[in-house]
Amino acid sequence: MIDISVKKVLSIDLENKEVAVKSFSDLNKYFGGTGLGLKLLEIYKDKSPLIFSVGPLNGFFPYASKTSIVLKKDGAVEDIYIGGSLSTRMKFSGIDSIILFGVSQEEVILDIQDSAVNFKDKDTDPALLGLPGKKSGIYFEGDKLMCDQYFTTPELYLESIFKEKNIKGITITGTEIFSPKNFDDYKKLYSEILDRKPDIRVDSAEYPSCSGCPMGCGKSKVGEIGGNILLNSLVACQFADKIYTDIGVVFSCLNTLGYEYTHEDIENLPKLIEDTIRNISK
Repeated sequence: MIDISVKKVLSIDLENKEVAVKSFSDLNKYFGGTGLGLKLLEIYKDKSPLIFSVGPLNGFFPYASKTSIVLKKDGAVEDIYIGGSLSTRMKFSGIDSIILFGVSQEEVILDIQDSAVNFKDKDTDPALLGLPGKKSGIYFEGDKLMCDQYFTTPELYLESIFKEKNIKGITITGTEIFSPKNFDDYKKLYSEILDRKPDIRVDSAEYPSCSGCPMGCGKSKVGEIGGNILLNSLVACQFADKIYTDIGVVFSCLNTLGYEYTHEDIENLPKLIEDTIRNISK
């Protein structure tokens, strides 16, 4: 059963092939996604980490479909976002963030199943890893990293870091379960948000969709970079900003799931992130 009362971080030491799961109740105020990723970057900045994070609504509500990736490249902090089913699989592994640090001595493929990590050699076919229907994979196809064999990022930051750390690919399988605090309210709110397709700033098409999104818009193929801090901490699609920058809607979503956030917590998030970025830059 997924515990939403604490932020759960999967720490992977590539050099020593050591894995640890850590719980951080004091990081709840950073919500998730970019907020959590930046705070973890501050905590682990001496280890040159690569951080994948999801937000509190990923896997539970429509259009909250991206995965946040935070890293430091050439002295600059970069936050990028990738589509596909990666965020849902992370959420249902019970993990809010995955931190990768160190450098593997040889090329490695990481097979993550819930909070367990298997280190596979470079000749392993990542497409054969994980459980069908409950997994997501991100691995090289040529010189570009592809998530779910379609989604990618707008820059080459991620490819560069994967190569530096000798990571050839990652698969994530999530099998945990979760029961919303107010299930009837959750179902009603889910349907209401799903029906707000006219508020999404893209046209429907027949391209592969991110998890929880019916749009098939084609815009999500190359992911996103930067943007609104609330959206990016929820890791919602930038084209769903009319929905997920509405603090009332966000608060309702969080409340039906059982999170104990207040309106003030949401309003205070930008200042927390500003202070965190300032500390990282010192």
